[in-house]
Amino acid sequence: MLRILTIFLLLCLPVLQSCQSEPPAKPVIVSTIKPIHALVYAIAGGENSPLDIRQLLPDGASPHHYALKPSEMRTLETARVVFRIGSGLETFLDKPLATAISTREVITLADIQGIQALGARQQHGDEHAGHSAHSADSHLWLNPVNAIAMSREIARALSAVDSAHQAEYLANAQQLIAEIEATDARIRQQLTPLSQQPYMSFHDAWQHFDTHYGLNFAGAVTLDVSRLPGARHVQDIRKIIEEKQAVCLFQEPQFSPAMVKTLVEGSPIRIGELDPLGMELPLDKDTYPKLLQAAADSFQQCLGGQVAQ
Repeated sequence: MLRILTIFLLLCLPVLQSCQSEPPAKPVIVSTIKPIHALVYAIAGGENSPLDIRQLLPDGASPHHYALKPSEMRTLETARVVFRIGSGLETFLDKPLATAISTREVITLADIQGIQALGARQQHGDEHAGHSAHSADSHLWLNPVNAIAMSREIARALSAVDSAHQAEYLANAQQLIAEIEATDARIRQQLTPLSQQPYMSFHDAWQHFDTHYGLNFAGAVTLDVSRLPGARHVQDIRKIIEEKQAVCLFQEPQFSPAMVKTLVEGSPIRIGELDPLGMELPLDKDTYPKLLQAAADSFQQCLGGQVAQ
C-alpha cells in the first residue's frame, strides 16, 4: 500500500509543481475609447506587453451614450488602472466608478497636468443637445499637446503598476511623443495655407484640433446625432453657410446621409468626413499619429477643393 501511495505522489508531483509555477495573471489596464487605448497600446509595448491592456468601448460605440455589459463591469472591477477622459465624455462611468477599490486607480485625463482645456463653443442648436455653453470641451485628444501630456501620465501609471518594466514604458513614451511632435509639425505646415477657409461640422468635436492649427470654424450643424434638424434649423444653417461663406461641411460616420443631403441641397458647399475616434484605423503603435494625420488629410482635401460633393 505504501509503495502504491509513493508511486501516486511521484506521478502527481509534476502536476503540482506545474500549478505552483504558473505565472500570475497580467495586470488589467483599461482605456475607455480608442484614441486613449492607442496611446496606452504604444506605451505598454503593443502585442508583447507584459500588461493586459483592454479598450472598454467597442469601435463605433458612442462614449456619450453607452450601457455597460456585465462582462465590462467585471473588467472595471478587476482593473488596476482605468484611463478615462472625464464625466463630460464618459458620463455612463460615473456611477460604476463611484465606489473606490483599493487595488484600482482611476485616472481622469482631463484633470492631469499639462492639459490645454477649452470650454464648449456656443452654437446654434445647442438647446437641442443638452450641452452647457460653459462646460468643458471633452475632445481633448485631438490636440497633440494634450496627447503628449496624456502619454507622460500613462507611462507614470504603468510604471507604478509594473515597476519591473518602467524603463521600457518610459522609453516607449518618449518614442511616441517624438512621433507625435513630428506629426504635429508636418500637419501645421500642411494646414497653414488653408487657415482662412471657413468650415462647418455636424458635431462640434474639432475645437481642440482647429484651435491648435488655427483653422477657421464657422459653426456646427447639430450636436444631437439622434434626430434630423427641423425646417427652421435647416434654414438657419443654410443662412450661416451663406453668411460665413463656408466651403466645407464635415460629417462623421454615424450621421445619416439623408441629413447631409437635406442641409446642403442647393448649396455649393463641399462634403468631407472626419472621424474623431479613428474607428476604422487598425490598432498599432502608430495609431494615434495616424488619427491626427488622417484628420489633417481630410481637412486639406475638403478645404482645398479636392472633394467632390
